[in-house]
Amino acid sequence: MERRDRINRFCRMLRVEEWLFSKIPFMFAPLFTYIHTYGLYRGNYGLGLCLKYFIFIVTFYGFGYAINDFSDKEIDRKAGKENVMGEISPAAGLFVLALLVMGCLPFLAMHWNGKTALLFALVYFWGAAYSVRPFRFKERGALGLLVSSLAQRALPLLPLLGADARMWRAVLLWGAVGFLTGLRYILIHQYEDMENDRQTGTRTFVNARSGGIAGIIGVCFGLELLLALAAGVFWRLPGYWIGFAVCLALSLPAFHTVQHIYQKSYFASFICVPLEDLYNFYLPLAWLLAFAKAEPLWLLPAALLLLAGFGKMRSKWGMAYFGITHWRKSGNGRD
Repeated sequence: MERRDRINRFCRMLRVEEWLFSKIPFMFAPLFTYIHTYGLYRGNYGLGLCLKYFIFIVTFYGFGYAINDFSDKEIDRKAGKENVMGEISPAAGLFVLALLVMGCLPFLAMHWNGKTALLFALVYFWGAAYSVRPFRFKERGALGLLVSSLAQRALPLLPLLGADARMWRAVLLWGAVGFLTGLRYILIHQYEDMENDRQTGTRTFVNARSGGIAGIIGVCFGLELLLALAAGVFWRLPGYWIGFAVCLALSLPAFHTVQHIYQKSYFASFICVPLEDLYNFYLPLAWLLAFAKAEPLWLLPAALLLLAGFGKMRSKWGMAYFGITHWRKSGNGRD
């Protein structure tokens, strides 16, 4: 097997495509707020802290998806679903999971104390409990939604408090935004997997209901939007409102594309997730460019963000353009 094939297989094992751009940049908002507030963008401390948190958050998401697939290998085999973790031996799977857990060590070594170690333990426990028996919260209805959302979008922020407890306001606010965002994502995920889950006998919140999922997702989005607006007021970040306005402006024609062309629910599909571009592109890019004015080294993570996100953003821009042209051709929105 060639090196490129091995790397591709490893990325599929951790399902990197499902979280690299849609989750990683989002998690840096409290840390960037802290760096911006206390002027830590000058010198190496802020960059070093970001690098160590990046190593943790990447390996943690890899751990979460890998342990889920490790637990679901028989279910996925029956459903005919790809599961690379299920193709390796149990011993090799446990070895991979152990390596991924070690991703917290650089951050933990930099801020070693009992509180930070406990926070990491909580993060990994809840990250595993979603799919691992005897807990397996993914099959426990509404409780599964709460655990999944907290484990993926809110709890991974907690180790930041081990670095500096002054981040608690930003962690609390962004953790609440992340919790609501996570609810939307897991509801969409369960909605799209509903038929497979029913065939394999997997009980989830969505497949136990006959409808109304888009409405629940819309309520989560409304609350999330209010908190995102509050974050803009709280952080006073140059460029936040510009990014918010661009995101909102593109969302309107994208909504038309999803609803009228794809014939899908805008809120209940992954075709164009509302606010994803704000959280994972415009907002972190605004921070990084602001930091780069004082320290040019911040241009490196900005370039990596552009490289990772350009394809996704081009797709969203194209969808918005398609919506505008279709709206015009159909007579101001009338099909």
